[in-house]
Formats: sequence, structure tokens, C-alpha cells
Amino acid sequence: MMKLGIQTEMYMINKMKITHIAGILASACLLVSCGQQEAEIFDLELSKQQWNRPGKQWTEAELRLLATGETLYRRNCSVCHARDGQGDIQLGAPALYNSPIVTGPGSSLIQLILEGKKGTAMPAFAGALSDQQVAEITTYVRNAWGNDVLDSVMREEVKQLR
Repeated sequence: MMKLGIQTEMYMINKMKITHIAGILASACLLVSCGQQEAEIFDLELSKQQWNRPGKQWTEAELRLLATGETLYRRNCSVCHARDGQGDIQLGAPALYNSPIVTGPGSSLIQLILEGKKGTAMPAFAGALSDQQVAEITTYVRNAWGNDVLDSVMREEVKQLR
């Protein structure tokens, strides 16, 4: 077996590192791209089927709130509260299904999202999310997983509580 010179070995090692880093960057770009596509795709008819609830006719604007809220929830909340809203006891993140804070007055949930909860792992999102984004997440959480509050939260409501 032929021995390579030190410079040749270093070149090959650096080339492998660069190839590895390029692969990681390509994967990251693909994930970001998929996330953007998820947020951009809105199918009105599919959304109507997904959010069909007895006694509630969602407007197109409300359906868009729910769709965007779901995407924002997945990006900001599901790490602790799980994608299905069941929470994570080990993290101290309660389930959101049938939660009094979720199904009670919308203002309570808005305040919790904005200010977080001291003494827990729940962070304040006031500096990270816009009024519109908080409204979208609140609308989604209040109507997902069987939480059939059947209302929508508007940006103006969040702005008043901020």
C-alpha cells in the first residue's frame, strides 16, 4: 500500500470535511424549504373539511388563521406541548386538550403566550411573535384536538393585551 504525503493526506481530509459540511448545509436548506412550503400551501376545501364542526361555518379568513396557527404552533410550541397537544410531563408542559386555560377566556391564553409563566419552562413570546402570530396560534390551539371553542382571535385583541 502506497503512503501518501502529508500534504496529500491533509488535502483529502479537508476535502472530506468540506463535502460533509456541504451535505449538512444542503439538508438544512431542504428542511427550511419544506417548512416554507408547508406555510405557503393553503387549500380552502381541505381546510374546510379539516375544521368542519357542527354549528360553525368558518370564513376563509378564519381558516387561514387556523392553518397558519398550526404551522406556527409546530415551530414554536410543539417541542414542549407535542404536535398533538398532549404535552410532556417531564418538561412540565401540560396537555392543551381540554385545558381550562385554553378553553376559557381567550385573553388568558393570549397573556400566557405573551408573558410566559414564571417558575415554569413556559417562555414569554412577546418579543418573538407578532400580534398576528399570537392570534393565529391562539386560534389554532383553542380549536385543535377537540378543543372546540369555535372562535377566532384577531390581531387587535392581542394588541390590546400586549
